Amino acid sequence: MTDEAEAVETAGAGRVRVDWRTGRAMVQHDEAFWRDHEQRRLEQGLSVPQYCAANALALSTYRHRVSGKKRASARPLVTKPMPSRSPSFVPVSAPQAELGALVEIALQGMTLRLSGEAAERVLASVMARLA
Repeated sequence: MTDEAEAVETAGAGRVRVDWRTGRAMVQHDEAFWRDHEQRRLEQGLSVPQYCAANALALSTYRHRVSGKKRASARPLVTKPMPSRSPSFVPVSAPQAELGALVEIALQGMTLRLSGEAAERVLASVMARLA
């Protein structure tokens, strides 16, 4: 056990576990611990960030535990039914083939058709390699 975990455990602060991301000892406190801190914070008149900084508490954990909000995963999943709509279609017209070179490449069941400037570049490249 690390020195940090021993120091926390001897203080009787709560259950100690090792954070799998950082390898550091983490203390899990019960609800009474957080209620006590919230009461002391209100008595001292400090803001939550000020109190957390003065008492070495994680601000996000403090806010989560004191607000009483449950995590999203704890809430039951409610799905809204999708409104029924009739399908809509958007007309798509194929672009007109430009006048000029037309290249068609067929490989393993796929066909690639190029026209215009793109086809001219491909043809120039093929002709340059063949020369």
